[in-house]
Amino acid sequence: MITRVITRVSLLFLIGSLIVIAAACGGESPAPPQSPAAEEGMPRRGGVLVLANRGDPPAAFDTMRTSSIALHHVGGALFGPGNLVRRCRENMYLVCPDLATDWIANPGYTEWTFTIRPGVTWHDREPFTAEDVQFWYALAANGWELDGESVRAPAYFRGDLGSIESVDVLPFDRVRVTLTEPNPHYLAVLANPRLRIAHPRHLFEPFLQSGEASVAPLDVGVVGAGPFRLDQYAPGSLIRVVRNEDYWERGEGGALPYLDGIDYVIMPNATSMDAAFRTGRIDGGARGEGHYLTQERRAAIEDQLGPDDVFYAEMQGGMFRLGFNVLREGPWQDARVRRAVSLWIDREAAIPTVLGGFGYISPTFSPANPFTSADFTTWQRFNRGALEDRREEAAALLREAGHADGFTMGYLCRARLTARCEFLHNQLSGLGIDLRIHLVDEAEWNRGRVSLDYDSQPGSNFTSPIPEGTEAAYGVYSRFPDAYAKHEDDHVTELYAALRATRAHRQRVAAWRELESYIVRERTYVVPIAGAVQVVPYRARVRGLAIPPEDGHTHTDFATVWLSG
Repeated sequence: MITRVITRVSLLFLIGSLIVIAAACGGESPAPPQSPAAEEGMPRRGGVLVLANRGDPPAAFDTMRTSSIALHHVGGALFGPGNLVRRCRENMYLVCPDLATDWIANPGYTEWTFTIRPGVTWHDREPFTAEDVQFWYALAANGWELDGESVRAPAYFRGDLGSIESVDVLPFDRVRVTLTEPNPHYLAVLANPRLRIAHPRHLFEPFLQSGEASVAPLDVGVVGAGPFRLDQYAPGSLIRVVRNEDYWERGEGGALPYLDGIDYVIMPNATSMDAAFRTGRIDGGARGEGHYLTQERRAAIEDQLGPDDVFYAEMQGGMFRLGFNVLREGPWQDARVRRAVSLWIDREAAIPTVLGGFGYISPTFSPANPFTSADFTTWQRFNRGALEDRREEAAALLREAGHADGFTMGYLCRARLTARCEFLHNQLSGLGIDLRIHLVDEAEWNRGRVSLDYDSQPGSNFTSPIPEGTEAAYGVYSRFPDAYAKHEDDHVTELYAALRATRAHRQRVAAWRELESYIVRERTYVVPIAGAVQVVPYRARVRGLAIPPEDGHTHTDFATVWLSG
């Protein structure tokens, strides 16, 4: 089964140069996993889907400030599944039109021209225009200046947008994005669902011009262009969205969305969520680390509910890792020390201990991803040989670096993932490293992970399913403050530039594997430990749900979902 999946996905990447044509022309692609009986009859209109949400959306619903799934689980419904383009529902490894109907690149892939979809409106019924796109790009890439002084920081994902020379509005509601360097794979990067357009120019610009640079979507009513609009937000309790009657997209059953609305019940406690699901008070679980099911919790659901009453979305992703802040003084500035840490950790033990029994070992992507190196387990300085041999080499490296007696290192720890931090503390104590855990709430987590205040951290749990999109996780701090490790290694930037310049699939694979090996093995800026299989339960009456094979931020618009009864 795994062989068939890898072959199929690899083929899709081999025809990467045809992605634009296939998406724009509606070409067929393999069907994704869906909820049971999605093919039985036409979708039924109406009804309210009830889902758990891990917490209140942080940053006042501002998608430029956080990639937290507590926002993006709701953000897909409010702001849409992507931006100008999106990951196709039929196959997330292909790119489909979204707020742009089509696009064209110049021969050098430095100019991308998008035609904005006609008839799209914001939730307040103002038209969505090319000027909105230009405004969003400027705000995300540059922030905002007032009287020549920067008063609003760029989006945390500004580096994903590329090195932008200009964004110009053209006649016939078109937008031209000009890059300073070629990127043939720009569409796949832009399709990242975290890059949602949630900032209407007509609402945000007056605030910014008056000096209120911290204005966020919640301040203007959370006005998006997605399939649902905000009806009610009770912090700590409920987020209620209702059908956007003006939404542009159509499905086999007519205008989307099919549902009358979605109630997101805010449930920070995973145990309470499980109980609500078992008793039928919610139709589906929350997405997000700490709320994905463990083997034990899944077994409890199956003890109470039969196989005809429930199904599970299983998505690969959510890497458990350790990233070093090499811009902060400490022994970890020495690559030998970082390699020693990588060699010492028992990766296999992390899966049953802290990942709930659902997991895999991989340096970056899921095992099914065609860019995953088949021989990574034998990489020197990563995972070579028996654990005892690796640990012997790790101790020798630490002695060679002058730290035979060990040292103290801080670690930024998200409170909801305490078990992972304790696992690392216990693991590294055997190497003589005293890992001082800084346990923080969500507010400090979102602030601290983009700062230089901590010696090490786990990262933001996201790795794009395409190589070019990983620069947000592995790139230099000055351009990617949300990166797992904090470094200013210009060679990493050069390797990403070489990756983006590739044309043939074989060249792209080779460029990525050189880059990944440099980050993980040679320089060891990041220590990948294990990846989680993210499991979300849904009631069988939930139909038409597109389940991505990886990255739970994908397909959270729920526009195609309907209820059987």
